[in-house]
Amino acid sequence: MIRSDDLVPVFIPSYHRPDNVKTAKYFVRQGWDPKKIYVVIDTEADDRAEYEANCRVLGVNLRIFDIEEGRRRFDFVHRASVSRRAAGLARNCFYEIAEAEGIDFYCVIDDDTRDYQVRPTGKYIRQANGEDIAAVFSGIRDWMRKRHIGCWGLSQTGDLYDRYYKLIRRKVMNTTFYDTRFIYRGERGVQDDDTSQFVGIMNEGYFTGSMGSGLILSQTPSATSRGGLTDLYHECKLLNKALVTPIQFPSCIRAEKQMRNGGRLHHRIQYRYLYPCLLRGERDNIAWDAYPEDGKFTNEPKRKEEGRDE
Repeated sequence: MIRSDDLVPVFIPSYHRPDNVKTAKYFVRQGWDPKKIYVVIDTEADDRAEYEANCRVLGVNLRIFDIEEGRRRFDFVHRASVSRRAAGLARNCFYEIAEAEGIDFYCVIDDDTRDYQVRPTGKYIRQANGEDIAAVFSGIRDWMRKRHIGCWGLSQTGDLYDRYYKLIRRKVMNTTFYDTRFIYRGERGVQDDDTSQFVGIMNEGYFTGSMGSGLILSQTPSATSRGGLTDLYHECKLLNKALVTPIQFPSCIRAEKQMRNGGRLHHRIQYRYLYPCLLRGERDNIAWDAYPEDGKFTNEPKRKEEGRDE
């Protein structure tokens, strides 16, 4: 029996899937307390009534954030999308929801999760059950709190591209843990959230990363699933998804024609220039003391935004 008071709250951003929020159904089926599950939509959702009805049947929470406020505060890159929606923008709006619920640690998972796999060294063992998931989630929570880590994630099947199964990886994936005591808002409202998530988050903790193996999310092909970001990809085409991050982060993400990937134009992360990292030896970038300070020096984190404390 899973202890409800020890379960990590799960936040699920959703879009145009009111009758098929797979993640909520999956976690309820695995024995998760429905009151620890939050399906989150925005104020412009035209299917709010359907979401309310289905969440009521499952017994899970439905929360709604102000998308105009989210666009104003977190939509930094212009996109061709008419709706201008992105999971990154939504995740930045989760902080207020969590604060109102008295939650300082939670997990964000895409709405199309079907299952997790137990793969301790990258080798498939079996499908995970509720006890497996609860143990890993609570273990990650305790470890992040102890080590002051702001953001951490689990890998997924389609992204186990490295033959070395490391604890610390460079990419935060679709099962992401947040400790709000050690992280700034900073995730850009771009459409390719997996790539920009690690790059854009300013972490006040020691580091940000993901696990290489152990508990693995079974990836759902997003280009074939109805609703969610798939609708936005169809609206803007995958080229927009592939090229918005090089525009946003030209120092560490570049565009290229990938012949091993069907010859399509896609992006590649230049991990050498991806922060946070330790810099060693000589560097040819702008000297840190080339310009005068724009304010008094302080080692206190900047937590004020628009006149209020974060």
